Amino acid sequence: MISHANGQPRLYDGSIGFIAVLIVALMLSVSPMALNALGWNYDGLGGAGPTRFHPASYLTVLLFIFIALRDGNPLASAISALGYDFRLALFAIVWVVVFYHGVKNQELPAAGLIDTFLMPMLMLMIFRRLGDITRTRIEAAMHALLAINAVLGLAEFLTGLRLTPYIAGGILITDDWRSTALLGHPLGNALMTGCYIMMLLMGGGTLLHGRTRYAILGLQFSAQVAFGGRASIVLLILFAGVILMIGLFRFLAGARIPLKNIAIIGVLLPVLILGLGGLYELGFFDKFIMRFVEDKGSANARIVMFELFRGFTWTELLLGPPQVNLNYYVHVHKLEFGIESVWIAFSLYYGILPAILFFTGLLFFLFAVMARCQKRGWLVIGYFFLVNTTFLGIAGKSINFTNLIMMLLVLLPAIRLPQRVPNQDRATGEFGA
Repeated sequence: MISHANGQPRLYDGSIGFIAVLIVALMLSVSPMALNALGWNYDGLGGAGPTRFHPASYLTVLLFIFIALRDGNPLASAISALGYDFRLALFAIVWVVVFYHGVKNQELPAAGLIDTFLMPMLMLMIFRRLGDITRTRIEAAMHALLAINAVLGLAEFLTGLRLTPYIAGGILITDDWRSTALLGHPLGNALMTGCYIMMLLMGGGTLLHGRTRYAILGLQFSAQVAFGGRASIVLLILFAGVILMIGLFRFLAGARIPLKNIAIIGVLLPVLILGLGGLYELGFFDKFIMRFVEDKGSANARIVMFELFRGFTWTELLLGPPQVNLNYYVHVHKLEFGIESVWIAFSLYYGILPAILFFTGLLFFLFAVMARCQKRGWLVIGYFFLVNTTFLGIAGKSINFTNLIMMLLVLLPAIRLPQRVPNQDRATGEFGA
């Protein structure tokens, strides 16, 4: 134990920063598919309870407890952390209500709501206590791991080899060319890569400058082809087009653009056009283009899923239909990979009324997050939920929402908090700096 000048105890503040960086590294490098390949039955049917949670979730809870103990009064620290924003407390109450309903009445696994929604709450409370140095290390880890993810995605796409087996719904997928890389499911990869690109396009992050930022953007855009997310890349292109148009209008309105940037654009634009043309001729985009032509029934599945509502009474739909019956109808309608819409899936898992309650609470949580981030982050959140509309997403067990919150807090922070000083108050001080 190390003591401050004022005699208040400090319990390994450096360890707090180290664990925070480790959590982010695990979230961005160990996918559910990787866990299954390692024998950690995260997404499989049945299995031991402890393996139903991501290892990073255990570390997140441990770190939250560690911080509470470090403050000296764990209960007061926990209440203070939850109560610093009433919107966060409100979502916590809603989460408890829906969690109880889901486990008790719907007999749904507890791990889904814990890994998907409790972890982001804990991470938000933890992040507000981290110092600048730890945040910088986390940002560096994010850039490095997402760059590695993009490189691996392109390598899998070009070679046909996979880092981990592609398993969806307990089924080994062998006829899908889309890459899984570090983040796992191709759609999840495309979603998080798209969120990352949007943040970089809006100037997010303090460690990437000039040509390095352009190179990373080019790498991530290329990886989107390997991940094959149609909704992700179409929405991303629309967004990038809007950003370019805004820049053009500002230039025409008299805004100054550094000569260096004009020179870079003048050199890179022809090279980019030639490069895209060459890749097209070599067939780099062929598989991705075929996703729009032949989607193996994916679009039809998103229409058929509405038929599921016909099998239940209004009472069952409002409060949650029996899950045994829902699974039967999913099988009857040949929805091999489940319900491919977060809104439909959540409503059928928990009921329409609990779903409305939950997403209302989630909106309050997002306001609490955005109070710590730049307002432009709302565009990223909108993109995240629009893409989730096209697949199961956060209606199932997922770490993507936690990754989104971490990215927003690190890459688009509203302010850079000052580094912690030794005599700072325990209730509001920062650690791991």
